[in-house]
Amino acid sequence: MDQRAERLARSDPAAFAELYDACADRVHHYLFVRLGSRADADDVLQETFVRLARTRKRLASVENLVAYVFATARNEAIRLVERRSREGRLRAAPSRESLFLEARGDGLHDIETAEWTAASLARLSHELREIVELKIYADLTFREISELTGLPQGTVATRYRSALEKMRSQMVEE
Repeated sequence: MDQRAERLARSDPAAFAELYDACADRVHHYLFVRLGSRADADDVLQETFVRLARTRKRLASVENLVAYVFATARNEAIRLVERRSREGRLRAAPSRESLFLEARGDGLHDIETAEWTAASLARLSHELREIVELKIYADLTFREISELTGLPQGTVATRYRSALEKMRSQMVEE
C-alpha cells in the first residue's frame, strides 16, 4: 500500500503536490497523444486531479496510485470525447505525423520515421494502440497497464509484443 494514498485520503496537501509532481507530466503526455490537443490534455489533467481530490477518501484503499491516476485520466478523456460527440463538437483530428513529433517533444526526429511510426500505430487495433501508447508515451509498466485496462498482466505483455511485431512486419514489408 502506498503511504501517499493514505495521506491523500486524509487530505494532506503535500501528498497531492507530490502525486502531481510524480505523474502529471506523464499523464499529460498520454492525454495529449490520446486526445490530440494540448488544451484538451490540460483540461482533462486538471479534471483528473479535481476528481481525485473530490474522491480522496477512496484513495486509502488504492494499491497502485499511479495506475489509479492514469485510469482516472483515461475515464475523464472518454467523458470529454463522449460529451463532445453528443454536442456535435468533435475537433478535427490532427495529423498522426504532427501528433507523433509533438508528443515526442523534439523536432530532431526524421519526418519519414515519424510518418511511418504514426501510420503504423494507426493501423493497429484500438486495444493494441492503447497498450503501446501507455507503455511508450505514458511510460507505464505492464502491471500498471494491466490495472488500468483490467486485462491480465500477461495479456498486456503479449499484446504489447504482438503490436511491436506487427509494426516490425510492416516496416519489413515497406
